[in-house]
Amino acid sequence: MRVIHLPAIDKVVPLGAYVQAVRIARANPQKMFSSGFTTWWPTTGAEIIEQFRQGMMQRINEAVPYIQRGLKRGGAA
Repeated sequence: MRVIHLPAIDKVVPLGAYVQAVRIARANPQKMFSSGFTTWWPTTGAEIIEQFRQGMMQRINEAVPYIQRGLKRGGAA
């Protein structure tokens, strides 16, 4: 299963749940959510989308081979 680590709340979530959260945030840019992807404090949908973009660029620039993306370091998820 592919996963994404959310460092602000120290949770690992399935990729599908992450994508769903992005869709909800994009549909509600002014809504306040309890936390963001990189923040533990209340965050707007617009801020979450910006955090999503920053995370996407970080993953692209890390150049992690596709087969290893979403896996815990040192083993399978």
